[in-house]
Amino acid sequence: MNRNRLSIIVTSGIALFLATALWLDLIPRAHTVYSDTRLLMGTLVSISVWGHPKGKAETAMQKAFAEFARLEEVLSWQRPTSEVSQVNQVSRETWVSISTELGTLLQRGLLLGQRSEGAFSMALQPLTQLWGFSSEHQDEKPPAKEKLDRWLRLYPTVDAIRLMQKEDKSFHVQLANSAVGLDLGALGKGYAIDQAISVLRKEGIANAIVDAGGDLRVIGSKGSNPWRIGLQNPRQKDQIISMSQLRGDIAMMTSGDYERFFLLENIRYHHILDPKTAEPARTGLSSVSVQGKNAAEINGLSTAIFVLGVEKGLRLLKQYPGSEALLISEKGEPTRTPAFIADWLQEPIKQ
Repeated sequence: MNRNRLSIIVTSGIALFLATALWLDLIPRAHTVYSDTRLLMGTLVSISVWGHPKGKAETAMQKAFAEFARLEEVLSWQRPTSEVSQVNQVSRETWVSISTELGTLLQRGLLLGQRSEGAFSMALQPLTQLWGFSSEHQDEKPPAKEKLDRWLRLYPTVDAIRLMQKEDKSFHVQLANSAVGLDLGALGKGYAIDQAISVLRKEGIANAIVDAGGDLRVIGSKGSNPWRIGLQNPRQKDQIISMSQLRGDIAMMTSGDYERFFLLENIRYHHILDPKTAEPARTGLSSVSVQGKNAAEINGLSTAIFVLGVEKGLRLLKQYPGSEALLISEKGEPTRTPAFIADWLQEPIKQ
């Protein structure tokens, strides 16, 4: 065979191979899920994308992770350079100019605080520090009683956080006294999940799940199958107590006494604090999961319900149409609103 002709055939074959490979990468692969995980906002954040080409999925996930990282620099009080941390460092009773993004999020949280009669609060950063639940080295003993009593005496039950929006739409915030500091942990993670989903959608992603330490939001599905979400048994770490099969656009956020806690003399001390007692909330609940469209909103709602307990918590839930809840008692007994999506898998937990 003529050498030139052979060269043309080989070159054409390589070109055809590359074109085919490129074409294959541009079409969705059936049953393919692309996933990635990063440590952000103090937890493992996982993003999974289904039914899109690898290159498109990876680019979209990178941008969604970047949004998480950006928001960590805005909302994390543990980061000295964050906007929230900067507010906390300003002298109390001083008005501080803040971004529209932070101001809008504070508006949401203050409304939830009013509706929950103070059970939900974004002002507990000094109390959280006293308990040390956000520290890498937990003391595993309660703070001294006199310190908690002093915090209770100082903490204002009304207007701990004062928010003002001027005529030019700019936001300004003022913290009441030294017992008050911004801690948006019960809203910020949900908000970051919402924003990550928004980024994925802008990148043309139709099927995905964003999971931040068990708090999550899904869009679309895994082909003909829903996204399957297991809920941890509050008293048995490696056991799933219920299974939710989610599709479309829905978030599920969980607050539980098993996430950050320590045991002392058979008493469980956990990170969900009650502003009225300065101690971990004790309403007979071990876990509250809420499903709804907005992750930030139901993130705070799950915390508020946990602090309020079953009866008052379900009354609060009614003020958020479209939200559903599963409440699990310390004895493992479930209370579920009619439209909460889950299959109960376990018998009640025995003490």
